Amino acid sequence: MTHPDLCVPNDPQRRKGMLWAASACFMATHLTGHATSMTDMSSEGIELVFPRLADTGNAVPLQASIRAPEGTYLKTLRVILPENPNPVALQLKLYGEPQSYQLNTRLRLAASQSVWVVATFGNGTERANSAPTVITSTACLDDS
Repeated sequence: MTHPDLCVPNDPQRRKGMLWAASACFMATHLTGHATSMTDMSSEGIELVFPRLADTGNAVPLQASIRAPEGTYLKTLRVILPENPNPVALQLKLYGEPQSYQLNTRLRLAASQSVWVVATFGNGTERANSAPTVITSTACLDDS
């Protein structure tokens, strides 16, 4: 027998929690294949500028320059933050077969971690590079 207050079918908090749990399970299975292989990927052509120390994780700047290998083009870019509740921070699908791409953004970090940029090219190959940072206070654990 369940308590009536625990089984409210249209409760927004319950829906939000279930959605978060489902997406976490999906992302965990999706990233499992990449988690071991990202470190084995070549980082050639991916340059990252990321601060080694940040006062807060609210808005940490990332600058990435990605260059495709000779004879291919950039197809997709992903920014992955493994320690965040939602690890895939950004996923871009690029059109027009660009040879290079410059990305400037700010990231919200839950904890000290390495940011990963993964590039997929037109021939199906992938390359990845990472940069670590240490933050002194978290950004994803507050109520905002």
